[in-house]
Amino acid sequence: MKRAVGWVCGGILALVTAFWCVTATADLALSAGVYGTPGTYKVDTCVNTSNTRKNSDYNCYGDFTRVGGTAADAVYVHLEDTGHDYPDGTEFDARQGLEPHTIQRVGFWGIVGELWQVSVCVAVLGCLAYQAIKPRGASQRRESHSRQPSRRQQVADRMGYAVVVAIPVGILSWIAMAAEPTP
Repeated sequence: MKRAVGWVCGGILALVTAFWCVTATADLALSAGVYGTPGTYKVDTCVNTSNTRKNSDYNCYGDFTRVGGTAADAVYVHLEDTGHDYPDGTEFDARQGLEPHTIQRVGFWGIVGELWQVSVCVAVLGCLAYQAIKPRGASQRRESHSRQPSRRQQVADRMGYAVVVAIPVGILSWIAMAAEPTP
């Protein structure tokens, strides 16, 4: 029974994380300039929507103008949870996704802002995969050094390596976001 509950909880966590990973990866690709319409986002105003003093949740309102467009072509866009209280009138390079209201900051800071989410997803999915793939009882017994590890153990080890890489990447992107100068 305990094992079945673990599998169900792990499955639910994997589905939620996989959904988050897909959306975060799409945002990362937009920030990296893989797809979308290039342009400039000009902030009209930013508002802190958090009820606490410790945590800030900034929503910004402004206009996106595609490259080669005029002020008449600008699209009004509401950005949720930007992480920054941009001063009024701030402009930064951005890309518009398939939906007109999907805007992501491009360049190094845009990529760093999205990279931590992908890293967390990879770490969680890697841990879940490791737990699901590793041979049962592998942690209790030590395999002989002369014997080659099983194919299943080799795949589980690769999932562990993905976690070992994803965690520092996520931590470094959080540090870079904290050090980011506001435009």
